[in-house]
Amino acid sequence: MAETENLKQCSLYLVQYVPDIVRGEFLNIGLFLFSPDENYLGCLFTDDFRRIKRFHPQADLEFLRELQQDFEQQIDEHSDELDSYVGWMEQSFSNLVQIGPVRSCLLRDPAAEIQDLFKRYVGARTEGPLPVDTRVRVKQRLRLSFVRAGLWNLPQFERNIRASRWTHSGDPFTFDFGYRPPEIAGMPNGHIKLIHSLSLKRDIELAKVLVYTMDHVRRSEPADLTAVVEDLASKEGEAATLSQSILTEAGITIQPIAFADEYAQSIRRELAM
Repeated sequence: MAETENLKQCSLYLVQYVPDIVRGEFLNIGLFLFSPDENYLGCLFTDDFRRIKRFHPQADLEFLRELQQDFEQQIDEHSDELDSYVGWMEQSFSNLVQIGPVRSCLLRDPAAEIQDLFKRYVGARTEGPLPVDTRVRVKQRLRLSFVRAGLWNLPQFERNIRASRWTHSGDPFTFDFGYRPPEIAGMPNGHIKLIHSLSLKRDIELAKVLVYTMDHVRRSEPADLTAVVEDLASKEGEAATLSQSILTEAGITIQPIAFADEYAQSIRRELAM
């Protein structure tokens, strides 16, 4: 019974490449995995383009290469309404790329098990599992930790916080998350704590934006910012080292995504849950 209670009801959608609608022949090129319990929607697409070329020599490989990044971005943009996005997705794909009928499955850890499902239904990726080295993937992994920690729907845990509160009217920048711990005697709480995801090696300009924005925030009120990143910079990574230096010199805390679960639990404790 305990084993069954730990399983989560998930929906699996295979993504099919259908170059000739009339003939109806297709090739599985990816999948979506949706777990309502964890507010998780993952996607994974093939990088075996030689296999696609064998199936359809005229395939537009540039279009197919962009599917992973495009859908990751769409999922991120709809993270507060994944049910609606999944419904739209089921109705909207009917041409070159189609979504197969939903399959139900019970999984213990959907985000981890998506790799096994991909191998089973699509085939192994030639470059192995996708690395968590982009802002969108870091943010998705962080969001999952917040959901599992019970933070996601708390009224005191904010999402998409507009920087224009502190900077200038019309400023489009938003912090990913934030919260304000209760004031407790003898503890330095009560001020806002902001959280933003980025990749150290890919997002140098974003690191600079964070420094600029936090300068304005701190002019208005005491505030902390934690930058959640793929990993700490190594000596070999010049770009990542530069981003890390920009953030740390501005008093911004850096949190590697590998410790996202522990970080989420620390926020629970701060909020006195």
